[in-house]
Amino acid sequence: KWSGMVTQVDRLPELVKRAMRTSWKGRPGVVHIDIPEDIINGKHNALDLPDPQRYRRNDPIEPSPAHVEAAAKMLAEAKAPHIHAGSGVIHAGATDALIKVAELLHAPVATSWAARSALAENHPLSMPMMHVGVIEQMRNESDVVLTLGSRIGETDRWGKAPHWRSANEQKMIQVDNDEDILGLNKPADLPVLGDARVFLERLATALQPLVGSMDIDARKTWMSGMKDAAEKNRAELDKHLQHKGKLMCTAQIPHVCDKVLPENSIAVIDGGNAAVWAHFFHEARTANSVLQTAKFGMLGAGVSQALGACVAHPDRRVFCIIGDGAMGFHMQEIETAVRNNLKPIYLVCCDKQWGMVKMNQQFALRPIKTMITKSLGPKETINADFEEIKFDKLAEAMGAHGERVDNADDLEMAIRRCIEADVCGVIHCDVDPVKHMWAPNLLEFKKMHEEPKGK
Repeated sequence: KWSGMVTQVDRLPELVKRAMRTSWKGRPGVVHIDIPEDIINGKHNALDLPDPQRYRRNDPIEPSPAHVEAAAKMLAEAKAPHIHAGSGVIHAGATDALIKVAELLHAPVATSWAARSALAENHPLSMPMMHVGVIEQMRNESDVVLTLGSRIGETDRWGKAPHWRSANEQKMIQVDNDEDILGLNKPADLPVLGDARVFLERLATALQPLVGSMDIDARKTWMSGMKDAAEKNRAELDKHLQHKGKLMCTAQIPHVCDKVLPENSIAVIDGGNAAVWAHFFHEARTANSVLQTAKFGMLGAGVSQALGACVAHPDRRVFCIIGDGAMGFHMQEIETAVRNNLKPIYLVCCDKQWGMVKMNQQFALRPIKTMITKSLGPKETINADFEEIKFDKLAEAMGAHGERVDNADDLEMAIRRCIEADVCGVIHCDVDPVKHMWAPNLLEFKKMHEEPKGK
């Protein structure tokens, strides 16, 4: 969000204050200060920073009471309202308030990909993002949408038809603490500048006397139909879990993690196809329990994100599902974990290829053969395959606990041994390279980054 350089040591407090103020203003984000070598290595008098409340806003932005009342009226009168929760809900700590409003309205809650775990996905009103087709059905049938802390970006298909109902037919209440986001990608009928938690708490109060006027039975019937469709989609997806073979289907890795690890474990998701599989087969059962880089798609960030999660929540188990290509960028952080007595479990999905890159090449170079054979040979693509890296041995070389598995039954015991070892654990998971490339809804993920056609 901001970058600056310290040219004189006495300006350091001024620039740190500016950096922190910018970082916390509106939507939180990264800032950067460059301190030249002669300053950072010099001798200077101690420079104290004042308390945060003396140089930046610390109180949440208060929404207008008139906006809260208007939103309550729109949602009460709606036939089929739904809630779209973005990462601003997580940043605001608004999960409890979100649940209260959703239950008052009996409105389904979907999240952006960045906001997975804003609401536990086993909540009756949750519509988890892996049900892509059902989500689009909901977005097209809903007449009023309450958008919270979301810019409605590319992974939300920009809020445009045919993936959402046309803005001419669907009213939107958009709440954000960054005024520049309001109405940015989808027109907002009621733009509300304010903190998501404060807004939801006040909205719950405003909705209480209006509950009797709502057609809750009709909303329950609507929700029931979508839940039935989601269950059918889940059953279809879960066929991947029946895979038997020398190499695992990647779907089995997050499924086994959910089975073995505590509900409040923090899942860090990283990679290309590995991340898609992890999203579709890990259920976020606790609020604020998924960490990822949803918008930028960079590889390797999860290695260090897992360490940060361990530091922030030493009482919770942290596991990272990551592709072998992604793990290759920052595997030296295994040593960092060991040195700092941090104990994440890394599950490295090893297919020995740049899966998404190879898939793109296959469709570009030989699309018909790709559809028939599902995969091309190494000489038919361009530098998309690489040699084996024994991540379990690499972990052991750095003082961590290493395991290697190629089937789901052994994976469960490997995770338990990682826990018993009481150090950082790395599990080399051999996955079927062809199945790995054909991740669920892969084409839909690719289409998310296309320019929208509707309005």
